[in-house]
Amino acid sequence: MNKKKVILSISGHDPSGGAGLQTDILTSNFFNLHCVSSLTCQTVQTTKKLFKLDPTKVKFFKQNIDHIIKSTNLSGIKIGVVPNKDIVCEIIKIISSLKIPVVIDPIFFAGGGGKFTNKKDLSFLRDSFYPHSSILTPNIEELKILSKNKSEEDSIKFLFDKGIKNIYVTGKVNKNKITNSLYSNGFLIKETSSKYLKKNIHGTGCALSTAILCNLVNKKSIKDSCSLSHKFLSHLVKNSVKTNGQDILNFKK
Repeated sequence: MNKKKVILSISGHDPSGGAGLQTDILTSNFFNLHCVSSLTCQTVQTTKKLFKLDPTKVKFFKQNIDHIIKSTNLSGIKIGVVPNKDIVCEIIKIISSLKIPVVIDPIFFAGGGGKFTNKKDLSFLRDSFYPHSSILTPNIEELKILSKNKSEEDSIKFLFDKGIKNIYVTGKVNKNKITNSLYSNGFLIKETSSKYLKKNIHGTGCALSTAILCNLVNKKSIKDSCSLSHKFLSHLVKNSVKTNGQDILNFKK
């Protein structure tokens, strides 16, 4: 009997279908993994704007995730939007007791505008939550928000001193090229680049971070997981389809 490995997506619901849980499921399916889920929030949003966020009640979130952990043999966890500190505390209890890859994508803002995270919670996330990750995947703007530094190198050193060992910094655009950089223990160990396509894409960060987890679960190294995931995302972006004035990632193989 064929068996699929299972990952857990802890993320928000994007009703536009372009990001969040839906993208995590599509990505895991691409890598032939099964994705179970625990929603952190419901949202009212389109591909262009976040209008409202309704966090999941902590009691309900805890009950759901407890049953998932007890009934499922998880191989990895991907964490996206976390709307408040109470939910983060429940997540920390779970991931600190498990010895499986944990990829955290620190999402602060919706691509079209609107906040997912309160500014007052950023220090707690950085100091108490993100060090539990196997790898953190901020874009360059999120990296600088977290560290309050303008320099990428200073930001990496600051976050490493906070206990965050592996960081994959994404979304650095220079002319017609986009570059991502993998740092481990405060040092640059790998850069990946691809052609920059001028498309207004929704959900790229979700797909990339989930792809990294899928590769880790499939026993790839962190360096190879990041490289392969960058190539995967480039493929999705290149083949994206337009809907309602917004490009959506296309998961057709």
